[in-house]
Amino acid sequence: MKASGEERRHHAWIFSGPRGVGKCTIAIQFAEHLLRSGGGAGSSHQDLHIIRKEDVVWSTNPSLQRRKQTNIPLDLLRERIIGGKTSDGKHHDATAFKTPVLGKEKVFIIDEAELLDEAGQNALLKTLEEPPPGTTIILVTCREDLLLPTVVSRCQILPFSPLQEEEMRAWEGGYSGEATPAELSWAIRFSCGSPGLVCEALEAELPILAGSIGGFLSLEKLGSYTEVGAKLSSFIEKNVSRWVKENPNTSKDAANRRAMRLVLLVFGEAAQKLIREGHPDGICLAGVLVDIETQLSTNISIKVLLESLSARWVSVSVGDALFM
Repeated sequence: MKASGEERRHHAWIFSGPRGVGKCTIAIQFAEHLLRSGGGAGSSHQDLHIIRKEDVVWSTNPSLQRRKQTNIPLDLLRERIIGGKTSDGKHHDATAFKTPVLGKEKVFIIDEAELLDEAGQNALLKTLEEPPPGTTIILVTCREDLLLPTVVSRCQILPFSPLQEEEMRAWEGGYSGEATPAELSWAIRFSCGSPGLVCEALEAELPILAGSIGGFLSLEKLGSYTEVGAKLSSFIEKNVSRWVKENPNTSKDAANRRAMRLVLLVFGEAAQKLIREGHPDGICLAGVLVDIETQLSTNISIKVLLESLSARWVSVSVGDALFM
């Protein structure tokens, strides 16, 4: 917390690193420290403004309320931090320039800042460069590369790394979920030092999926790739249904991609294991995953991607160039 001292104070930050390693949690703790040291009451959060894509449901703009939560729209930034005229014709004062409620400090945290589009990032530039005294802005992201260079240049970057083995053991000691010891152990190995990914994997029942296709992943029991594709499809449908039920404004397309990325992580771990063991097909399989992930950013259907993934996984092993 030394950076909160007067001599070294930065007003704009980027907390960047892998997902699930505690970036937003630390950002909130940092904010509470700033609010307390500035004469406020950090625990009350009245001068702590956290902006997330899900916040559109609280908007006064009906069209913003109804939109699917795929990004952080410019209108939300105007309502919550930078001010200006929104698409419903209303004018909003810039919250960033208002007097703090309780003390001398106010903090804005934008979670998943990579979801800001170019217009939103450009609109934020002036506030990042010249915020009023006592205002701190923190952009939390796992994809710093998606932030504009002009945004990055105005911020102090704090990089986050995966937790070390000892830190993960300490975290495991405090885990109070319902997973079996075997499932928890698998998820921790799978997460590569990301507690958040451990929790996401367990909630999605990823260890169960990985166990059901373990022979396929290791190339020991390839069997029918259509059967594996069906299991993957069932996994995705089940989790997408759960996420949409928990949050009806969730974009089904975004949820499908989120589930597909979990599947790719499982296959990626298998490919890495094959490479470490010196398997001749490991590198080729890693290349297949890179190609599938690239296609995921297009409009191709998840069903087609799943079929392609399972078919190509088999084809590499049997030397069939048909799917390559």
